[in-house]
Amino acid sequence: MPRVSRKQAEENHAAVLDAAAKLFRAKGINGVSVPALMAEAGLTHGAFYGHFNSKEELAAAACAHAIEQSGAIYDGLLERHGGDQNAALTEFVKRYASRLHRDQPGLGCPIAALADDASREEFKGPVRKAFAAGLERMIDRLRPLLGRRGKTAPREQALADVAMLVGALVLARATKGHAVSDEVLLAARNSMLST
Repeated sequence: MPRVSRKQAEENHAAVLDAAAKLFRAKGINGVSVPALMAEAGLTHGAFYGHFNSKEELAAAACAHAIEQSGAIYDGLLERHGGDQNAALTEFVKRYASRLHRDQPGLGCPIAALADDASREEFKGPVRKAFAAGLERMIDRLRPLLGRRGKTAPREQALADVAMLVGALVLARATKGHAVSDEVLLAARNSMLST
């Protein structure tokens, strides 16, 4: 069998990461088999070990990749609103605490989607390490957006705001189909935008 080019190998690696980031957010790390993941990436199961030594290694890389993808959405939000912090924050909160975000976990916030999985992983393992580093990065990226009156949010405020939004999304997903799901999203939006 002919070897793939370096470029093709890089493209295949990116496809595996993209597939894992999406599937792990949608179904959980333990809810996705390596063969299903590789099929989603358009590759054979046997190709997996050419890219990763273990599913745990892939899960950590996919977690970091998903957090980076998600963070890229928030980067530049202030600039797109001409520096209007209130308008940028309003857009962010309305998008985050929305039915669309609730209904698309595979494309949404990896912090909300993977928190439960990360909590069950090895205490000092690579998945938890990637998750914690990603949460730190998310907090840092959002502090300018979550501040008030043109100032960067203090770390404690940013942590509380992110905890409320992530918690609201997790609860809304867990109660989807019941009235309380929409109520949780609305309550988080109203609380975030009333201060």
